[in-house]
Amino acid sequence: MKIRKLSLLSAALLTGFPTLPAAAQTAAPVAASSVEYPGGQGWHVPAERYGAVIVDNVKIPMDDGVELAATIAYPADLQTGRRAEGRFPVLIEHMPYARFAVPLTVNDFFAKHGYISVFVRARGTGASGGEVQFLSPREGRDGANLIQWAAKTDGSDGKVAIHGCSWPGAIALTDAAYAGKNSPLKAVLASCSGMENMPRQSWLNGGMPTMSFWQFEGLGTQLVGDTPAVRRFFQTFTQDVIAGRDAAYQGRYWGERGTAALAEKIVANDVPVLLNAGWKDVVETGTVRAYLALQNAYAKRPAFAPMTANQPVSPKWQLVMGGWEHGQGMDMGLHLQWLDTWVKGQNTGLQRTQTPLHVFEMGSNRWVNLKGYPQTERATVWHLGANGSLSTGKAPQGQATLRYAQPSDADGKLSYTTEALKDGATLSGAMTATVYAQSSNRNMVLIARLYDVAPDGSEQLVSRGALVGSQRALDNSRTWRDSNGNITWAWQSFKRDRYLTPGETYRFDIALAPRQWGVQPGHRLRFELSSQTPAELCPADKMPPKNDSEPCRLTQPQQATVPGGVYTVLYGGNTPSAVNLPQLAYQAQPAVRAGKLALPWNEGSRRLETGERADNTSAIDNLLPTDSSITHPLVW
Repeated sequence: MKIRKLSLLSAALLTGFPTLPAAAQTAAPVAASSVEYPGGQGWHVPAERYGAVIVDNVKIPMDDGVELAATIAYPADLQTGRRAEGRFPVLIEHMPYARFAVPLTVNDFFAKHGYISVFVRARGTGASGGEVQFLSPREGRDGANLIQWAAKTDGSDGKVAIHGCSWPGAIALTDAAYAGKNSPLKAVLASCSGMENMPRQSWLNGGMPTMSFWQFEGLGTQLVGDTPAVRRFFQTFTQDVIAGRDAAYQGRYWGERGTAALAEKIVANDVPVLLNAGWKDVVETGTVRAYLALQNAYAKRPAFAPMTANQPVSPKWQLVMGGWEHGQGMDMGLHLQWLDTWVKGQNTGLQRTQTPLHVFEMGSNRWVNLKGYPQTERATVWHLGANGSLSTGKAPQGQATLRYAQPSDADGKLSYTTEALKDGATLSGAMTATVYAQSSNRNMVLIARLYDVAPDGSEQLVSRGALVGSQRALDNSRTWRDSNGNITWAWQSFKRDRYLTPGETYRFDIALAPRQWGVQPGHRLRFELSSQTPAELCPADKMPPKNDSEPCRLTQPQQATVPGGVYTVLYGGNTPSAVNLPQLAYQAQPAVRAGKLALPWNEGSRRLETGERADNTSAIDNLLPTDSSITHPLVW
């Protein structure tokens, strides 16, 4: 066990435990913040009461004898520089990454506000023993072990919380599910994550590997650490997906990771969870599904069913969904407020909201508070038609040709556009495109995109989705339909391939990622179908340039059945291809006040008291961009 001073510019995401006294940081404490936070009770980030003492190389035994390595930050007395007397709640970060774009500021911040902060490397990563588990039940049991250990460790007051972003956020949800009833776990902060993200959006989208998958295949050991266990994990997992083995489908591997049962267990364990993600993320589908599953579990309804207008909701399970990208939009002050609410029992007002879904409305750029999705019982059906038309009236029978080719090539994409929406519209929730098509071979790829087109011709991507034709089969227990039977959120089973008969007509239901979007008066909607991601985003011979959920390359079974295909897209008559949108009147839901993020979570090695930022060249920087214009809602 090693004790050291807290370095403001050292590596990131520590959240810690153990014992021994040590020198604390000597920088002047930060005064209380006057920045407004939600809840209506005048809660503000309090003044720092403590410094921080860091203890390295702590070993935490699991029930099977494997030891996990941890670093712990203890609150320190500002006068003596030694560990503060008294007992404190413990905040855990159960983390696989070796380096991150967030430094010790996170650890420093929570320690200075009265939390023992524990950063523990996940099984098989760093100095922790065992094999990488990646959200398996074994990792969940590790989480349960950590929670019990934290409640009893020296200096603990017996109350525990867990936080994390991205993969660590998913681990936090797994840990909460396995914590058990009446456990010491009192709160979870699960950011940039949700449930079933990896197999349905982040690493596989519509059954196909994504840009994000290839980024992790290339960056995995750099981000997590180049150890034998890490190499074994990434090599085995990526090869299984590429070869089309179990991990490429919703089989045994994904069946035990991140399912509806997690939400039911979390609610049964009575663990409050704050979810945080963005509409430009690579996890928004799973994050929205996680929120709905938690609220449905609370209401004793099927976890992945659409919420009903009158079902009860609980403030213990909330979601902040902003207009940002992966890793953005997290305010450490808001995270502290969530912890103080549920761990310390403070009256912040967050525990009384009746609209726990806080969403940024893109297009109109405002925040609204809702109970859940869907917001309308009947979708607006926009039919594909001749000459690239998109209308609410039924179209005559027709067809168009789409090839498996780059979008810039001849017949590489199809486009359908509405007339100007004179009064505008709001798109609120899940959306799905239903496409009738034929293929010249045994498979096909359809990539769907929806755009908001301004009067000057400029356009913004609203949402997108993808599907490989051989995995078109729906899971009807999770697929949403409106009151007219139209599919509003397609949910494929992804169990196995069902190949096509060339020339035969099939129906393909493509889920577009859910959105809250304001289409301004006079704007149009444009729906696009293509079959490949542009080569500049998905190069054939090197790692993609960014972290994104666009389909990128094919698995080996897909490579054997997709290339060379010529597709006939059918519309009108008895093949009514359409886009089913959750459409309301423009600005149908009232806006709430918003404010700038006061303490952004991922601003490198920023010193809170000076705004100083250190150079950070971590490989994950491009996965976690910063944006100083981000806001969050002030009224919940």
